[in-house]
Amino acid sequence: MEYLYTTGNGKTYPIEMDYKFIESKNYVYDYDQITSLCEGCGNYQQGGGCPPLAPKFDDIIKTKRYSIMIYAKLLSEYKSEGVKNSNNYYIHYRFQDIILSNLLTNLGYKIRDDYNNLVFLNNGFCMGCSKKCSFKLGENICRNPKKRTFSLEATGVNVEKTLKNEFGIELQWYNKENYRDIDFMVKSIGLFYADKEISQKIENRFIEYLNSLKSTKNKIESK
Repeated sequence: MEYLYTTGNGKTYPIEMDYKFIESKNYVYDYDQITSLCEGCGNYQQGGGCPPLAPKFDDIIKTKRYSIMIYAKLLSEYKSEGVKNSNNYYIHYRFQDIILSNLLTNLGYKIRDDYNNLVFLNNGFCMGCSKKCSFKLGENICRNPKKRTFSLEATGVNVEKTLKNEFGIELQWYNKENYRDIDFMVKSIGLFYADKEISQKIENRFIEYLNSLKSTKNKIESK
């Protein structure tokens, strides 16, 4: 399913989005193995949404047995001309990363805020504060807990294998050699809950959000 997403600066991009209801136990996860991959990042042991401050997936799914997993995909052909011409691989990566992260974070907040006791696992590091993370400032409490998020990976979920198993998607990874050959970027989030009976309500809320995206623009303006 393809939807048009308009960014804060008014650019519009076609985003493929889909979802699936999954029993939480069916996610592929290994806390030690996955969080060890975070160790080279500057947010590791620093950011309030990152390991080891993030909860373990095992602990979350003790009570949250059900989930909806959502992914968003942006083709590389929709990069701006400035990005396409850049020789900096990180600029290529961040262009798609920012668009997809903002889209999925806003979506996750909207669904989570409608229901009590729903756990929203995001993508990437926590973006809940406009100021520097309080944990990075040496504090031991989050100043904005309603906006605090943990990523799927930070809790130990193997997103790559889970997306492959559930959606047949094989992720592509940027590096300094292949940045001009990456066809697309995919990012995903999960929302976890205890009562299976609210699945239909969550789906309706998600579809409502997709329909609002679809109606924002009637032409693509990104190029």
